[in-house]
Amino acid sequence: MKIKKHYLMQWMNLKNWGIRMKVLLYGYGLMGKKVAHQLREKDEFDLIGVVSYEFDEKAPEAMYSNLTEVQDCADVIIDFSHPNNLDDILAYAKKNKTKVVFATTGFSKEQLDKIEEASKEIAIFQSYNTSFGIQMLTKILRQVAKEFYDNGYDIEILEKHHNQKIDAPSGTAKLLYEVMEDEIQGTTPVYDRSSLHEKRKKEEIGIQALRGGTIFGEHEIMFAGLDEIIEIKHTALSKDVFVQGALAAAKALQDKEAGLFTLKTLY
Repeated sequence: MKIKKHYLMQWMNLKNWGIRMKVLLYGYGLMGKKVAHQLREKDEFDLIGVVSYEFDEKAPEAMYSNLTEVQDCADVIIDFSHPNNLDDILAYAKKNKTKVVFATTGFSKEQLDKIEEASKEIAIFQSYNTSFGIQMLTKILRQVAKEFYDNGYDIEILEKHHNQKIDAPSGTAKLLYEVMEDEIQGTTPVYDRSSLHEKRKKEEIGIQALRGGTIFGEHEIMFAGLDEIIEIKHTALSKDVFVQGALAAAKALQDKEAGLFTLKTLY
């Protein structure tokens, strides 16, 4: 009996013949430790080393201060560190054809251009938020944002994070704006109205940031119309949702040769 190629490939990819993905983790702060813990628990991953410019505790795996010290070839790098480490990561990844999951926030336009250029050689996932819920939220916005806008609704984005977060607005808030920008022609982001002494323009989408306490992350999109308001909100109740999303992205990159992927394009 002839087996169709599609089903044969599915069978061959099942558990990837029992081979575990070799992972290098970049960053060993709060999020890095959570990622490391989950990697150690998963049968499909093999955490071969942790890279960090400093360690406040010893890791069970090999510890490196940068990727030039690493002799082994990883299948994927999961990055929860700092934008300053970008060049180190890309140099190793291009040399070894290693896939990369960038979950770090705060990249500059120049750095994002470097990531895009490197993606011509290797598979890269880059997102400021890896949670499944945010993935679904972007899909909702693609369906409804333009219709609200065309019917006269004003759109505002409000994000809230803990008092230790450095960048503002969050990368996720920017992502949500970009999703709506793709659907609505001519929109303009407005980050601060204190210097504006004029009424709100139709094409504006406001993006506001609040910082306080230990808020994991909240993102709310408000559609304000005549005598009614519709709000769509995502709340992260723990950082574990970002960890699970990063691991899911690593697995999704497994069969990708090259390209730049985001929450909008990977799944």
